[in-house]
Amino acid sequence: MGLVRLLQVSDLHLGKPFGWLPAEKRDERRRDQIAALERSVSQAIERGVHAIVVPGDLFDAEGVEANTLASAIGAFEVPGCPPVFIAPGNHDPYSPRSLYWNARLLKVRDRRWPDHVRLFTGEDWTSYPLPGMDDVRVWGRCFTSNAVSPERPLGPDRVRGLPSPDGGRVEIAVFHGSREGACPPGQTTTAPFSDEEVLGSPFTYLAAGHYHASSGVTASEGVAAGVRLAYSGSAVALDVTESGQHGALEVRIEFGRRLPFVETEFVALDLRRAHDLGVDVTHCTSAEQVDRRIEKALDDAAVAERDLAVVRLSGRLSKDVRYRPAPKLQERLFHLRVDPRRLRPDYDLDVYRDKEPGTTEERFARSLLERLDQERDPDQRALVESALYYGLDAFRLHEVMPVYEEIGE
Repeated sequence: MGLVRLLQVSDLHLGKPFGWLPAEKRDERRRDQIAALERSVSQAIERGVHAIVVPGDLFDAEGVEANTLASAIGAFEVPGCPPVFIAPGNHDPYSPRSLYWNARLLKVRDRRWPDHVRLFTGEDWTSYPLPGMDDVRVWGRCFTSNAVSPERPLGPDRVRGLPSPDGGRVEIAVFHGSREGACPPGQTTTAPFSDEEVLGSPFTYLAAGHYHASSGVTASEGVAAGVRLAYSGSAVALDVTESGQHGALEVRIEFGRRLPFVETEFVALDLRRAHDLGVDVTHCTSAEQVDRRIEKALDDAAVAERDLAVVRLSGRLSKDVRYRPAPKLQERLFHLRVDPRRLRPDYDLDVYRDKEPGTTEERFARSLLERLDQERDPDQRALVESALYYGLDAFRLHEVMPVYEEIGE
């Protein structure tokens, strides 16, 4: 019986600007990315894997700072690092002008990728033998531009001519693309493929990149059993909304005695954890009460000092309360974002709907409520609703402060 062990790490997006973080914390988060890459190599060595596979988006953009590039190359120069197979994605496509893939341009910077790093440079599937494993090949394809691609990497025209499945061999695919029916909100669909194409492909296991949350496709029959395809997700949380743990996958493939069997194990790389929390602040009559509810939510979720969190406020807050997080909340963890889009002032709107308007305030409110009920566009609804609350503040509180700019659905 044979056993292949891989360390799959993806979507590091080295050099990401992290514009959503305060300026003083952006460099620290970029250092977290490099540390995660170094940790992945360390884990690969400790676990004795046969190869590291990187299915795309090692870098965030086609331009890259010299220090970031040097750190990435240096991570793979560690003694004992196993062979590395990289399939560039839509954020770091391969091209002859690439600052980090082109050997000539790298030489200008006095840099080169170590000899044990193998790069896939075309849109067609090509393969490398896995050193020390005669019965194992690593296949890959890459993006050659950052344009959205409708090409199906596992479509019949792409896999036609590849070797037929052979139970005595292991064929590993490394690529970047979008699994249909599983695209996360806000993620671009590019190089799409279906579960049927995965299960019908000649590959024993497919290491996929692009989605930032881990997921996979399993099977009990066909070319192999167990996990046929997996996304390891982004190695670190790239946005505060990417909740949960982030890291890599150790992939183990048994073959030679029966149908190849594939299993994966999560390997934590990001020492920070992102949390996405909802907090209802209905009946809060002061900003301090809102702070206390947020603190309780952070406690209940065991948010650590090094972590990131987005807190989504909801409910109806007393109409005269103007909320901003207290500094002590911001200092409690690495980064806190408070999302007030679902928060509303505690005006009883049904009163304006149920009675015939007799005052200027009632006529104003009825007019905007009718517009709100008729409007279907979310952005326009938010605009009308904020205008309604600003008007009611003017009538009731005799003040207008910019507090409803972030209203949303």
